[in-house]
Amino acid sequence: MGAIAPTSGLEFKVSLDVRRDQQPHHDTRIDAHLRVKAHGIGPRDEVPAVELAVVIALDVAAGRRESAAAALAAALRALPDGISFSVLGGADESGEPSRCYPLRGRWALADAMEKRRAAFSAGRIVPAADDRPPPGYPAWLAAARALFAERPVPLRHLLLITDGSGRDPADEAGPDGDGGALRDELASCDGAFTADVLAVGGDWDPAPLLAVVERLHGTAEHAPDRFGPAATGALRRLRRVRSPELPVVVAARPAVRAVELTETAPRQQRLTPATGREEPHRTRFPTHQWEPGTRDYLLTVHADASTDPLGVLLQLATVSVGDAIAPLLVRWLPPGVAVGAGATGGGGGTLQAMNAATQMRTALNRGYAALDPMSRDEAEAHFGLAVRLATEIGAAWVLQDVRQVADIVDGPRGVVRVGPTVDRGTVRRGQLHIASGHGLELPGHTTGKPVTCPHCRHLAGPRARFCIACGRSL
Repeated sequence: MGAIAPTSGLEFKVSLDVRRDQQPHHDTRIDAHLRVKAHGIGPRDEVPAVELAVVIALDVAAGRRESAAAALAAALRALPDGISFSVLGGADESGEPSRCYPLRGRWALADAMEKRRAAFSAGRIVPAADDRPPPGYPAWLAAARALFAERPVPLRHLLLITDGSGRDPADEAGPDGDGGALRDELASCDGAFTADVLAVGGDWDPAPLLAVVERLHGTAEHAPDRFGPAATGALRRLRRVRSPELPVVVAARPAVRAVELTETAPRQQRLTPATGREEPHRTRFPTHQWEPGTRDYLLTVHADASTDPLGVLLQLATVSVGDAIAPLLVRWLPPGVAVGAGATGGGGGTLQAMNAATQMRTALNRGYAALDPMSRDEAEAHFGLAVRLATEIGAAWVLQDVRQVADIVDGPRGVVRVGPTVDRGTVRRGQLHIASGHGLELPGHTTGKPVTCPHCRHLAGPRARFCIACGRSL
């Protein structure tokens, strides 16, 4: 367990759970469960509104103009006083995004009068004419980037509200929806601001929207045409962010040849280390939008044990967030000693649950992806695996997600049947919901005595309720 230290309005506790006893090789892979708990400190629960700048971009077709203007007006009236804001909507004669508010200048500071004027001006939004190309997602991002360059406040955030009508397929032709101009613009925007997406209607493609929020560290949600409450909720969540960016730093011994870090909860994403070789044995993984709560990571290191002593605890690395730090300790086994044979204090009690949770979320994603072209047999196989694993580790939200598109015939065995009336809109809403992130409630780290499954003799953590190998109760 690491120390507690305040950083950017937060204090952190860092802990590592790893199987201590390892087989020594020239390239030994070691997996560890990293848990970071962040607690807010100070007298307030939200950051001051003056530290936040937001661009609201409204990208809707002509048929939604009236409802969108009314919803936008409601969202503008609910802005917190003191926030810097700018509203983009519609397209000018060249097809580029046009500014709806402020009427003069590029930024407004919210107060009672300014919000009334902005709400009234929401009716100025005019969608692009049929003979004019829509702005497209890269254009909205570029316009927001230019605005944020003039507003150096700690939190800068884009709220993109779209029905998909502005999507240019030539810009987003990659398999993950991040091809062409969109991929290039996302690279330019990363680090300049964060972004949320509210998807209205059901004609949008989830791939480019997910590419936007994954690269710009936000969330994507489906919202009704009257999206005012959803927009207000998104900004309220943003004000709980105490630190827009914070690195997880892994300092390793020279014998460690590679370090990888994957967030498993509340989201599943592979983290990319920051570039720079000034300190070759320190790897910094940028993370974003920190607020009070818990995050879980899978830390993987590859180490050369050829010159290390056997049978003693060795510190391969340390992991730190802010001033909180935790060591990665292992012990190389002597020749002929099997991993887990008679070991005490072995650790690693949460790794199996983490691996199961990762498989479960991957299967859920693949199930929805198979349903987009309506491949029911393939989807049922993936959903069945997700349901079986969710039943084992108690992830109720997965069962609720699957029930939106399928009947769960037998949860423990993973038998599901996709409904005959599933539509593409429901499938796409489900894809956004998975990406929005969920806590997995993994068991706490412990060094207690492991439990042996009475049915298959597989080792489990001391707090495990189900065997991860055979699925039966412990």
